[in-house]
This record gives sequence, structure tokens and C-alpha cells, in this order.
Amino acid sequence: MTLPLRPTRRALAVAAGTALAVTAGVALTPPAVAAPTAVAAPTAVAAPAATDATGQLLPLSGIIAGTGTSGYLTREDLGWEGVHFRWVRYSDGTATLIPNDYTVRHVNGSDSVVSEDRVTATIRDMTTGTVVRTVPNSALYQEFVLGAVGSTLLSLSTDETTGFQKLHVYRPDATTVATGLPSDAKRVGLGTARGGTIAVDYEVDRVRYTAVLDLATSTLSGAERSSFPLNAWAGDQSETTRAWQANNNTPLLIEDLKSGARASVDLGYTYRPVVRVLGDWALFADARNFYEPSPAQALRARTVSGDEVRLLDTVTKAVDEPDGSLLVQGGTLADGQGLYRIRLGADGKPAATRIASNGKPVRLTVGPSKIPAVLDLDKNRTGVNLDWPLSRLNAEVTVTLRHQRTGEARTAVLQPASNDYAAENLLRFAWDGTLDSGERAFNGAYNWTLTATPQDGLGPAATASGSFTVTRKANASDLTDNGSPDLIVRNNGNLDRLDLTHSTRVPNFNTVRTEIGYAWHIYDRVETTRNITGSALPDLVARDKKGGLWLYQGNSTGGYGGRSWIGGGWQVYDQIAAGSDLNRDGRPDLVATDKTGALWLYKGTGVTKAPFAPRTRIGHGWNTYDRIAATGNIGGDPSGDLVARDRSGVLWLYLGRGDGTFAARTKIGGGWNTYADFTSVADANGNGVDDLVGINSLGDAKLYLGTGNWTAPYTRPQELNGVDYDDTLLG
Repeated sequence: MTLPLRPTRRALAVAAGTALAVTAGVALTPPAVAAPTAVAAPTAVAAPAATDATGQLLPLSGIIAGTGTSGYLTREDLGWEGVHFRWVRYSDGTATLIPNDYTVRHVNGSDSVVSEDRVTATIRDMTTGTVVRTVPNSALYQEFVLGAVGSTLLSLSTDETTGFQKLHVYRPDATTVATGLPSDAKRVGLGTARGGTIAVDYEVDRVRYTAVLDLATSTLSGAERSSFPLNAWAGDQSETTRAWQANNNTPLLIEDLKSGARASVDLGYTYRPVVRVLGDWALFADARNFYEPSPAQALRARTVSGDEVRLLDTVTKAVDEPDGSLLVQGGTLADGQGLYRIRLGADGKPAATRIASNGKPVRLTVGPSKIPAVLDLDKNRTGVNLDWPLSRLNAEVTVTLRHQRTGEARTAVLQPASNDYAAENLLRFAWDGTLDSGERAFNGAYNWTLTATPQDGLGPAATASGSFTVTRKANASDLTDNGSPDLIVRNNGNLDRLDLTHSTRVPNFNTVRTEIGYAWHIYDRVETTRNITGSALPDLVARDKKGGLWLYQGNSTGGYGGRSWIGGGWQVYDQIAAGSDLNRDGRPDLVATDKTGALWLYKGTGVTKAPFAPRTRIGHGWNTYDRIAATGNIGGDPSGDLVARDRSGVLWLYLGRGDGTFAARTKIGGGWNTYADFTSVADANGNGVDDLVGINSLGDAKLYLGTGNWTAPYTRPQELNGVDYDDTLLG
């Protein structure tokens, strides 16, 4: 990549560079350039104003594309809406939109702009905005329009066989080919127009030359060989100083043309280098967004002797002005982004004056969040997008979502300019609704904090904070209020909670294990009961080895509180199952089989001190079963149900009638003696029907999803990951 050189400051430049030829949706690469040479005194050009007539900063929309004596041209890419070009007048700040059916062309330094459609090239004088000339496209066949100066149109034709080029000059009084340009010239480019002349650079036999085109006569003169390397990455010179970068990974060289003294400046690896010379000062920067601190991100000016001035903190583009000054799009932390005019001050040092602003900061800032006040994670089961506007995306961003009640959090480190890119100037955290622990996020209020650190090291980190509320419907087996069921297991005397997690993107169930108690080996039977005390959380009963039954209520931290006495004599039962509402009073009940095979019902009361009513006998012959489990409602009727496994391994369904009794049994299927234990969990997949978990002697767990159809109440089993071979199911 080669960038154009600037003209000298002591005389009219025989500039190196190209005419600004901007095409809607197409970026043109400028050719290699040669060193400019002074040949004649420049036409005097009045310095343009720094503000409009009201003293306000001028507007800036998009990227600067060129300058003239009366204003500057901008280019704004609007994506599918196309590209807009505007001319902004220095005198009053008026921004004129240029009609653009196809392309817009401009020669830097000119106040004329050419717009092309499929029929005509139209020249507008932007000092007034009026059309001064039209040229039919038929007259420009196979020519590339470069732009116009006044009403003179300039174009370029290329021989397809040799690559040799001709410069065409369409004056109002004549149409000619520029004389003085060698017939074997290639890579012809235009510099900045000044008065009635314009610099032209070209290449012959891999040698760069520069000359001056007199627009009145269409004649080139004063050709000189460039002193820069043929493929110099970027360079410029004045009467006293020249500076250049040989390639994108070499230092900038600054040379005093009188003494021959040289100095070098490490620019690191440059991508879009800007190199300009004002008097004895070399100005340099890399015009790109940095993703790490770089020695070339700021616009600095330096002399051979080592004096240095920092002019801007960041640079986007630089263009020459007809009066010899420099117009740079960039910004400072203090003043923000805009256009800055750079010229030598009374002290001989370059200084930058802001003349236009786009209203955007250089400092990294965070805009108002796009997070709803309430996040319904049942409606958004695949996750939610949490969005924040950023003034720029070259930042590393840490987002933390913290549950106010528990302090549990989800933290994400994002790179929005690369792997987390969502849209221009938008940071997006695609939250899957889980916490750092892997559990689904709990219901309730969250605080969020955001810290965005500039990757280029430019300015301080930006911070923001706020809050939102997560809501999911309640789950009867959920201890943590996150909408997913918890499977309670005993592992070598410890009590663990296994939170069932499920991704709708991948139909897979896993568990997240949390220890919630120890020394539970004192009990010979533990049964989860769902909510039997009237609170919002499920409870648990445990029978000690003397037959005493104890109640453990779910607490707000995902475990159980202290125990309370229910009663003695429970050693007469060999099977206990709880959690199904058998009498439709809205409270789960408990059933137990004694050693004679009688089935007893203990209706739930909702009272902590006496959670069960006195027992009622509701069946006999249940000693044919070695395991029973209360399943909640799996048959479609509002009543709770029960499953029982006989000693041959057949599983049977008992549908509740709603009066505390059961209908005649129906066969679910055989082979259930594979499982050492099984228990019900409440609705793992969100279909409104409770499910069943079985575990074999090796610790392999299977999940059976409830269908709601009593004739086939469960789906085929699927793996449930995260269950250990030492786990004993409770419930």
C-alpha cells in the first residue's frame, strides 16, 4: 500500500498524490508517489475560516474526502442506503448534499465536484452549488473521471495492453490530451489544485516523476525525478525537510535537506500511515483503530533535532488545503472528534485548531443501557441480549450481573470489536440466563456493572451500572427460585443439591452440584416433599433410626433450615412418598406403606408445627411393590398421581381421583429393576408436566420427561449428567 506525498510549502507543489476519486461503495487505492518539487510561486489563497458566520463549529458527517478554498467534502457510508457526499461551506456551515446516482469525483483543492450517473458527468461549483457544466458519458468512453477544477474536467485512460496512460483535459474551450506526459507513463495521479495549476505524478520504467499541469494550456512542465523509494509506504517533504516510511514495518526517517542529518522514529507496525511535513516538522500517525497501545496512534510532529509536539490523540484521515495547511480528521480526549486545521504558529511550531465536530468523543464512553427493567426468562428460554452503546468498540469490557439477595453473579469479559461484535458502536452480552456456577439465574433483583477499558490505552476506563429483575414461573422442586428443579441426593452422608439445567439450543440436561449439608447418615429415610408448610420453597422430611420423623424447611439460600419434630413411630413404614396433591386442596400430601402392605394417606395441612393430618388407610396389598414415588400430576387430571414398581421390575401408574384415593393401576413398562432408585422432579423441560429420574447401581442417571398422557406418561429416557455413583436419590 502506498500513500500520496504532500507538496512543498515554499512554492507551488508539484505534488505527489492522486485526485480524490471517490466511488459509492468502492475504496480506491492511491498509487505510489514521488517527491514534490517547488517550481513556481503559488497563487495566493485566503485562509478558510475556522468557524461559520455564527462562530459555531462546522458540521462533520462521515469521513473527510477532500478540501477546497470554500469548504470541504465528506463521505458517509450508510450501508444499504448508499453513500452520501456533502460539501460544507466555510462561510456559513451549510452542508449541501450532492446528488449521487453513481459516483462522486473530486480533485483535492478544487471547489468543483463531479457527480456521475449512467448518462452524464455533472460539474458543480460548490461555492454556489450550481451546475457549471455537463459532459456526456459517451464522450468519456473507457475513461476514468478524476474530478474537475473550475469547469475543466480531468480524466484518465489506460491502454489495456501496455498499461500506458493518458491524461485528458476537458476545458470549456477545448478537449485535449495533456502534453508533456511521456507516452509510456503509468500510475498517473493528481495532487492538490492551486489556482490554475495542479501537480501530476507518474511512473516511467519504475521511476517516479513529478510535474505541473497548466490547466489553461493542458501542458505539463518542470518534471523532476522523485528522491523517494519507488514503493515508499508514505512520505512528504518541504523546502528544508523530508520524511518517509519505506514500508509498514520500518521506522519513519526524517532528513534535513541542507545538512543531510537524519533521525528515525519507531512507528511500530503501521496500517494506514499519515506522513506530512510542515516546514522543519515531520507530522506522523497511523490512521486506524488500535487494539493495543501503539507508538503511532497519536499525531505528533518532530524535527530532526528531536523537538516534538503532540497535536492530536487519534487520527482518521489527513488532506491538504490549498493554502498549504493541513486538515486532519481526528480528535483529542479533551475536545472530541472533528476536523483540526494544522499550521505553523508564530513560534514556528505546528498547532491544531478544531474547526468542525461530529459530536462524538475520543474518550471511551458508555451510553444508556438497552436492558429491559424485567427479563422474563421463560419467554426468552434461549437467552437475552443485554446491549450498551459504546462510543468506540476497541475496548475490553467486563460485565458483571449480581443477584442482590444471594450475591451470586455472572461475569463476562467481552471483545466487542472482534468476537462479540453485534453492530456498530454496540456492545452486546448474549446472556444465556446462567450464573458463573452454571446454575440458571435466580429470580429477583440484579445489579449490573460494566467496565470498558480502551485497548489502545487512550483515556480512562468507562464505567456504568444499573439494575433489572429476572422472573421465571415457580417450580415445585426448586430450592433456589430459578425456575429449574433441584434433585436432592445423599453422598457419603453429605446432602447435595443438583440443579437441573437445560439448553433449548441443545436438548441436553446437566446438573450443577452444591453441597448443602453434612452428617445426614443419622437418617435411614429422607424424602423430599415439595412445599408442605405454606412457604414458597420445597421442604424435606427425614426419619431417624429410632423412627422419629423430622421436618426440614427450604430456606432462602438454596438449602434447608433447622429441623423440627413431626412425630415418632414412623419405623413401621418401609416406603414413604410425598409431593403429590391427592385431594386437590392445593397442598402436597404424603403416603406410606407399612410392613403388612397397607397404604396410608397423610394429608398436608400447610402448618409447620403439624404438617400432616392424622393418617387414613386408602389401600392394601402394597407389599407387592419395592419402591413407590409421588409424581405430581403426570396423567393430565388435576389430581396428583403415584408410580410403583413391583418386584419383577414392572412400573405401574396409579392416577389420583382427587379424593385421596387412586384409580385402578395401568402398566407403564418393564425393566425398571435396572434402577437402584427413582424419584420425581418437577418439570425439567418447561412443558408443565413433572418428570422422573432413575439411577442405577453404577450412578448412571436417566431422565424421563413427563408427557401429560396417562397412557404413555413418559418419553424415552435420556442421559442426566453430573450424578455420581455414590449418590442416593432422596424423594
